[in-house]
Amino acid sequence: MLLLKVIAVAALAVAVAAAVVIFSMPMQAAPGAPNVRFTEFTPDRLDVSVGEATKIVFNVQNLESRSVTDARVITVIEPSVDPQILSIDRPTIELPDLQSNDARTGQMQITITAVSAPAIEATYKVKGALVVEGTQSDVREFQLTIRQ
Repeated sequence: MLLLKVIAVAALAVAVAAAVVIFSMPMQAAPGAPNVRFTEFTPDRLDVSVGEATKIVFNVQNLESRSVTDARVITVIEPSVDPQILSIDRPTIELPDLQSNDARTGQMQITITAVSAPAIEATYKVKGALVVEGTQSDVREFQLTIRQ
């Protein structure tokens, strides 16, 4: 049982390290990154109490003249936080195929729930990275405050 917990903690540490590498990249798209962008990445609340949630609505647009079939949105909270404090319902969302220039995903949603608070008040940075064909093409972020 203890070995399983150690393995789970090690796996979580590797996942967090990978997320830090992805999100330490510059805010601008890499040279040659596909021209696929967020048209929206908007939370309904920037300040939540324990037991409440914020919903992030996002939409992605393909500005390429070709179809894009490998795209996803990865949501990370910085500094990294235990899921017992903040829970993301879908940290990674695979996007539907964007068939042509100006195609959009339509509004999609992620929910972050404040399960508990490490202090009376804590502020976190929430980042959404749009990764297309293995390359980060756009990033959006906002500050989220959690109160007891």
